[in-house]
Amino acid sequence: MMYRCVQISMLCLFVIGCEKEAAKPTATPAIPVTTAKAKMGTFPVKRTYPAIASPVWEVDIIARVEGWLETRHVRQGSLVEKNELLFTLQKAPFEADLLSATAAVQQAEAQELLAQVIYDRNAPLVASGAIAAEDLDQYKANLAVAKAEVVAAEAQVIQAELNLSYTEIRAPIQGRIGATSIDPGTLLIPGTTNSTLCTLIMVDPIRINFAPSANEFPEYLAKWTTDTPLHAEVVIPRQSTWKRDGIITFVDNAANPNTSLIRMWTDVDNTGHDLLPGQYCEATVTMNVLEDVVTIPSNALVQVASEQYVWVVGSDSKVTETKVVVNFQQDGTAVLKSGIKSGDRIVVEGMLKIRTNGTLIKEAEPPSAPGTPPPSLKSGETKKND
Repeated sequence: MMYRCVQISMLCLFVIGCEKEAAKPTATPAIPVTTAKAKMGTFPVKRTYPAIASPVWEVDIIARVEGWLETRHVRQGSLVEKNELLFTLQKAPFEADLLSATAAVQQAEAQELLAQVIYDRNAPLVASGAIAAEDLDQYKANLAVAKAEVVAAEAQVIQAELNLSYTEIRAPIQGRIGATSIDPGTLLIPGTTNSTLCTLIMVDPIRINFAPSANEFPEYLAKWTTDTPLHAEVVIPRQSTWKRDGIITFVDNAANPNTSLIRMWTDVDNTGHDLLPGQYCEATVTMNVLEDVVTIPSNALVQVASEQYVWVVGSDSKVTETKVVVNFQQDGTAVLKSGIKSGDRIVVEGMLKIRTNGTLIKEAEPPSAPGTPPPSLKSGETKKND
């Protein structure tokens, strides 16, 4: 009997101990999140637009005289310097025309000399009555005609020299020459399709065309009324090393009625010729620079109905839901009007794990670099197959 009482007593003590153990509250583990601090400083307000590159200067190389194309001196698609020889037409016919025009000048000068001699010889005879005054007037007129014929002949020489110079077609600008379907041996006839040899475009600098909405024009107009020019930063997508700065130099005087866009452009340096005319790029215009504003990462914002909140981390590592007023967002950054101050620590990743104010958090471990073995595998160990 004594033995059973002892057993019952021990059982009661065991049950009471278990109840006390179950009554102990379990500590909630801290939630791993990523945090960042709100910052105060200057913030550039930017607008980014799709853009198309085009040449600043584009010239059609056209034959100015009729003749046979004799030589093409450059490779199609190559870069050429200003005044570099591109094409040569057959010169012999034009050299013959120049010789003929030069001979005509000499002939006209001879006629002028004869007319001058006749006039000078007969001029004194009018006073003595040896010749009539009407005859002297005719000699004077003949002299004037002879002088005019000299001038006309000299003009023909100038024209012949010009035509001869047109047989050498040179680059009016530095740039890249396009393709041509006209080969040596072709008769070039001005005014026909057989007169355009190729197109030459300037590739450095290059023009960047973009088109903001007409609704943005008042903002642009407000900037243009000041002495500070509007700058545009040009980039080629997926080419992080290529970036150029330019100043907007043209704004169209009307919006496109079909798109309600206003054409603008800026000319930028294209040393290296990385950007081709017709290539897609992006233009970013700095509209304003805000001073002393508080900024946070945009992914820290939590949208609740029409309001936005952030989780602010206290000194005890517990979070508090705090309402903020956002001025605007740009490139993953939110500019705040009110709500928090510079230096406040906020949650930027892992917000979905937080349910209530006072939740304890901790800083999550940074992600491992690609190829890093998991922590469960110690150095020198290999994972065994099950």
